[in-house]
Amino acid sequence: MNRPVKPAALVILTLCCLYPGLTLLFQGAYPLVTGAMFNLSNHEGYMIDMARQLGIPVWVPLSIKTGVGGLWLLGVPGLWAGDWRAYPIVLLAAIGSLTIPGGTGLLSGVQVMGVVGLICLTVFRETSQTQPA
Repeated sequence: MNRPVKPAALVILTLCCLYPGLTLLFQGAYPLVTGAMFNLSNHEGYMIDMARQLGIPVWVPLSIKTGVGGLWLLGVPGLWAGDWRAYPIVLLAAIGSLTIPGGTGLLSGVQVMGVVGLICLTVFRETSQTQPA
């Protein structure tokens, strides 16, 4: 059985599932459930600020965060099971992580983990030459 990615990449993708996946799901769903914004140091985030400046409802960036986090949590266990149908889900989650701004540097932590996830999904793929049947 060929898995979508190598076992070492699965461990790294599990870390990607925990940091961007679980935190984005919590940060996006918390305000939708409780009605109060999740913020640290009295800053709601760059996506919320940008949405308010553009006149977009606040629930749109919160739904994007929740969706990207949910994709990580939905897809990575499928990769562990060797299911190829989970591969495009995790690929979409990694690309979605690149769209989440934040931080004061060049890239936010979520974006860095999105790049790491893309590298794991594209470079560390298993073929019939790397794993005998």
